[in-house]
Amino acid sequence: YSAAKASGTAALLSGGRVELGVGVGWCEEEFALLGQQFAKRGKRTDEMLHLMRALWEPGWTEFDGEFYTTPRLEMTPSPPHIPIYGGGLSDIALRRAARNDGWIGDLIGMDQAIASVDRIRELRAAAGLDMADFTVITPLVDAFTPEHYARAEAGGIDAILTMPWVFYCGPDAPTA
Repeated sequence: YSAAKASGTAALLSGGRVELGVGVGWCEEEFALLGQQFAKRGKRTDEMLHLMRALWEPGWTEFDGEFYTTPRLEMTPSPPHIPIYGGGLSDIALRRAARNDGWIGDLIGMDQAIASVDRIRELRAAAGLDMADFTVITPLVDAFTPEHYARAEAGGIDAILTMPWVFYCGPDAPTA
């Protein structure tokens, strides 16, 4: 509830300038420290996203899931639409992203990024969804020139997270 309320409040106060990036996590030890089942992290994340969207809708909500339960409650004021971007590189991560509003990739090459966008396009088409309101953001380890950026855009990538030190020192830049 508190993550949904904080995100909703930020979206309302910012005039709709909040986007939520979500990854399920990869470090099994972190889940063990919190007493959570690592094997069910994806299912738990999907339920959490479903609950958050329900809480952001106007009116009263009651939720009884496998991982989360709420009493009858209302979150007011209702925030503007908060896009949810799924992160990750596995097929299941791409499936989660395709069900939502966007995808955030990882440090990958352009060929892998474009192949991931193609896979998401297939998944969305199979679900009757297009790419019109879908956002793709990823860092690219091999995009440095205007031609690279044009190829990324043609491949369906909307935004690139950059590593500016690469332009000055290369990918193995020392901390100093």
